[in-house]
Amino acid sequence: MASQRLTASARSDSESLQETLFELSRVEAREKRLREENDAILSAISAMTEATTKTDIFASLLGVIRRYVSFDSALALSRNRETEDAFRCLVATDSSLETVTWQTGEVFRRCVRGETVAIYKPGLVKELHCLTHQYAGYINGTALISGLTVNDSEVMLVLLSHRRDSFNDEAQQVLDRFRPLIQRTIMDIDYRHRLHTLVGIRTQELNASRQRFQDFAQTASDWFWELDNSFHLTYLSSPSTDADIDPEALLNKIKSDTALKARLERLIRHEKAFSDIEWHMRAGTNDYWVSLSGRPFYNKRGELVGYRGTAKDITTTKRRVEELQQARQQAELANNAKSQFLAVMSHEIRTPLNAVLGLIDALQHSSLNADQMAWVGQMDKSAQLLLTLISDVLDLSKIESNRFSLSPSVMRPSDSVTNVYQQLVDRADKKHIYLSMSVSSVVPETIFMDENRFTQILLNLIGNALKFTDRGGVTVSLDAEQHTLVLWVKDTGIGIEENQLARIFDPFTQADGSITRRFGGTGLGLSICKKLVEMMGGTISVQSEPNQGTDFCVRLPIIAPPDGALPPERPKTDENHDDVVPPMTILVAEDSRANQMVVRLMLEKQGHRVILASNGEEAVHHIQQHLDDFDLVLMDMSMPVMDGIAATKALRMAGFDKPIIALTANAMDEDRRRCIQAGMNDFVTKPVRAESLHAVLSDYQPGLHTE
Repeated sequence: MASQRLTASARSDSESLQETLFELSRVEAREKRLREENDAILSAISAMTEATTKTDIFASLLGVIRRYVSFDSALALSRNRETEDAFRCLVATDSSLETVTWQTGEVFRRCVRGETVAIYKPGLVKELHCLTHQYAGYINGTALISGLTVNDSEVMLVLLSHRRDSFNDEAQQVLDRFRPLIQRTIMDIDYRHRLHTLVGIRTQELNASRQRFQDFAQTASDWFWELDNSFHLTYLSSPSTDADIDPEALLNKIKSDTALKARLERLIRHEKAFSDIEWHMRAGTNDYWVSLSGRPFYNKRGELVGYRGTAKDITTTKRRVEELQQARQQAELANNAKSQFLAVMSHEIRTPLNAVLGLIDALQHSSLNADQMAWVGQMDKSAQLLLTLISDVLDLSKIESNRFSLSPSVMRPSDSVTNVYQQLVDRADKKHIYLSMSVSSVVPETIFMDENRFTQILLNLIGNALKFTDRGGVTVSLDAEQHTLVLWVKDTGIGIEENQLARIFDPFTQADGSITRRFGGTGLGLSICKKLVEMMGGTISVQSEPNQGTDFCVRLPIIAPPDGALPPERPKTDENHDDVVPPMTILVAEDSRANQMVVRLMLEKQGHRVILASNGEEAVHHIQQHLDDFDLVLMDMSMPVMDGIAATKALRMAGFDKPIIALTANAMDEDRRRCIQAGMNDFVTKPVRAESLHAVLSDYQPGLHTE
């Protein structure tokens, strides 16, 4: 019995020993397998490290897996879960599978969550529907799929076999154990794929940019150049240009020009950008102008590498500028010649016109019957129209030739409006239309402005409105808005067609030819108004409807009078000039016999004694002989032998201190200045009317004149 118990105990110890030895053997086998797997993984990682393409990396992974799992084809898939719906093939052992589109489904979603799935009927799985009849061997075989998520990407490893029993639980366990290696491999493949794609895109863009630059450089008219620090050319384009300038020859010529080279080297030494450095060169028999521009460029360490820039052929531009300058000089000469011609013509026309108007004045004060008075009145209107025409043409010429300047002074705008109203109201009454004027209380009492030119604007606009209005009338209003003087001239006349509004400010232009024939005029009034307004810093605008009337609006800046400036005296009324002027002895220096007769007739009718001189020399001789006998001198500017300017200077040097009044047809501003500078006291333009002559004599009668 004891022997039996010993035998049973020994048998139990033997079985435990056998189990222990079996377990030890199994552990050793597992350690051996793990060691082999680790060696395989390490060798795969080493191979992947040395691999240069994604195909080599994938082959290294498959080489490890193939030791433990048998398959016919393998491929790696990837998609960006944020931007892509389908999976794309990263790499495959069968190139025909690279073009297949793999849709996502429940199986792929399970795999990216960490499962390894074996498929024994691939044709029934949505993800493998893409395996059509040309992949029938795979459809009837088996598939083993493992997936994972890497950043924003979902990646999949798919093993395919034509056999139905290729993949079992052990195959699934192998993939699970190799998941870290699979993850690293797929990440590397995906990274290289993306990098390769990005490099390809960037390379294409770079090539396209390089080609674009080359095309631009070849078709542009500029040279593109690059120099290093030693002034050596590292790049020079070949532009498309008509100039016969060789780029290499251009650089050689720059180097040979010591002044230009020194200047460029100085700029390079100080690392300064430069632009539009003009350089004159000669190539063959032709002269060229080149414009150089450049800027420094640096390496990554901030060290100066060289200069890049352009060289532009500006010969054509230079020639055009020179031609424009010559054309401008010729135009200025022509304009000056025109202005001089107009000034001469003005003088020549005013001289006989003075006699015409003077004789008309004399006739109007003589004993004439009603018919004769009507004839003389018509003659006077025609002569006045001719005088207006001469004045308008002369004003326009002075403005266009820049010989016109403003003479601002302290003035009362309300007085100018009143003065113009008094001059034009009779014209409105004769046409049986009304003329109304108003000045707002907000208009400043005094402003700093050229009173004569402001009055001229008023006369032109209001006179124009009266001319083209046959019913109703003209309304003039003067207002102020902030720092702007606003003048409105509104009429109920014939109006202007819309398509003609833009032309009415052009010289010698009216709305149409029929208007000119019906109403007369030169069309200069509005043009002169616009130029005067713009010179005064203002604007003029017009609104009109045919047969309804026209509204002109002038806006001029209000400038306050300077400190200490006195307001102007109230204009003298006609009654001032109706006062009797005491008889005076007056010397009239005038070369025209007709004008001598007219002026003498006017003066003698006013009770004065007149002595005539035909030129400046005679005038000087008369006064030297009878220095104290003359009370006043009327001196023409343009006379033979000695002109009025020279005669005046001679008289002043001789001690003659009585008033000398210019009596001349020269109506330019510079003529007035010359007269005053020569020593004359005042300036009266021809044609001279009896009233204007009486007015100036009243101002300079004995007892009122002071030095």
